[in-house]
Amino acid sequence: MNLPDPFYGYSTLLNIIIYVGLPLFGVLQFFRLRRALHVFQLEGYKRPNFLAWTRAHRDRSLWMRGASAKKPLAMTGRAWRILVVGIVFSVLPVFGSWALGHLFLGGWPADVIAYCIALGLVFFGSSYVLVLTDGALIPVQRFVNTRYMHRAQRKLDEVKPLVIGVTGSYGKTSTKFAIESMIAPDAEVLATPGSYNTTMGVVRTVNEHLEAHHRYFIVEMGAKQPGDIAEIVRFTRPHIAVLTAIGPAHLESFGSLENVRKAKYEIIAGLAADGVAVMNTDDSEVRALADDTMRLKVIRYGLETAGRPDVTARDVEITPEGTSFTLLDNRSEDSVRVSTTLLGRHAIGNLVAATAVAIEAGRSLAELVGPMRRLQSVEHRLQIIRGAGGVTVIDDAFNSNPDGAAAALEVVEAMPATPKIVVTPGIIELGELQAEANEQFGEHAGRVADTLIVVAKVNRASLVAGAERSGRAEVVTVDTLAEAQEVMKGLLRPGAVVLFENDLPDHYEV
Repeated sequence: MNLPDPFYGYSTLLNIIIYVGLPLFGVLQFFRLRRALHVFQLEGYKRPNFLAWTRAHRDRSLWMRGASAKKPLAMTGRAWRILVVGIVFSVLPVFGSWALGHLFLGGWPADVIAYCIALGLVFFGSSYVLVLTDGALIPVQRFVNTRYMHRAQRKLDEVKPLVIGVTGSYGKTSTKFAIESMIAPDAEVLATPGSYNTTMGVVRTVNEHLEAHHRYFIVEMGAKQPGDIAEIVRFTRPHIAVLTAIGPAHLESFGSLENVRKAKYEIIAGLAADGVAVMNTDDSEVRALADDTMRLKVIRYGLETAGRPDVTARDVEITPEGTSFTLLDNRSEDSVRVSTTLLGRHAIGNLVAATAVAIEAGRSLAELVGPMRRLQSVEHRLQIIRGAGGVTVIDDAFNSNPDGAAAALEVVEAMPATPKIVVTPGIIELGELQAEANEQFGEHAGRVADTLIVVAKVNRASLVAGAERSGRAEVVTVDTLAEAQEVMKGLLRPGAVVLFENDLPDHYEV
């Protein structure tokens, strides 16, 4: 049946609504879908995670308000495909509902009512349109991913670098960069950039950056669910695997600490028989796994003697300028005194891990003194910034976890500074442990700081309760980081130290 004359039986106003309104709706929907796509990308294109965010933040998912982004949307090929097809999936139902109403429901007013209902459903259901679009594009994405993976696999087979995998609930990025600096001259080493720690991030690194002169390829391996690390291990086939820690990070995604343990151990389980496992025995969970790992060579590292480390650090001295300590290989009894600008117990642990890997790769302790002295902190990870007017800023805003937050507070406590200010929204993605963890963090911060500035509402009650229990610090609550900076203007003076601990991701509720 042919569509009737579109102007038949309609007033000029209705024609404008139907034929001009639809393109305008398409333009508006483009921006709404783009904002939803930003959140979807931040969730790693995991449809269940994105839908969980949508349900937990109904006001934001319905209206999709624009905001300045700390991590902007990356318009990759996949993002463009989702956005373009999403617009088609948005416009077609609206136009189709009008056409069907016009053909089968007797025209006016049923067709206009159907048009308006469909428009409203699509407009306010943009998140679900996005999920349906991504689902429809699964075959296309699989084809694209497979093509890129085959290309990267061929390149790995040709270059044959020694692959070093690094994972853990925290510390993996800093450890990766420490290994990169210490294992060999720069020209011989390739590491996945930034926090590229997904399968496709690794594939992209291989395709774009791996060259014939690279002897070592250091791969950070992240996970938000069991199987993620196993997939990267199957692709890269590491010879050395570093496991830094097992903790409650991303517990909301994993569901339980047992699932975190299984997921992180995938990097060890995937090693070949001649592989080497480098494991942090300061972490009780990792230590238990190290004790149970019988089929592989295991190098234990850590600062605590209880873990029986093969590679360790002794006589640690922390100053505002950095840290010095003695590196010790208990197997050979070799030792060397080293210094670094890095601060914090976790930073030392990461350096000890990198030392264990470098020794396995054939370097001596003496060869590591220079690289360790030149090593700079990773941006936003206990990064020391000397501000104007004698103010020291400790930027630990990349993310946070209970152990890392405690280590950052230990650094602040060790500094002979006044006043001491801590600015934080607390720790997120801890599931049912979140309230208790933030209360403990608040209590610790309350003992260390002169002023605790709590940013946002997400952990406010827990942080304030903990800080008040300490009975020392002044507690100030604000909604945004900009407000926190205004508060600090009245607190800062020469000699002050400010710790920025964690920063909420763009899609997290304030």
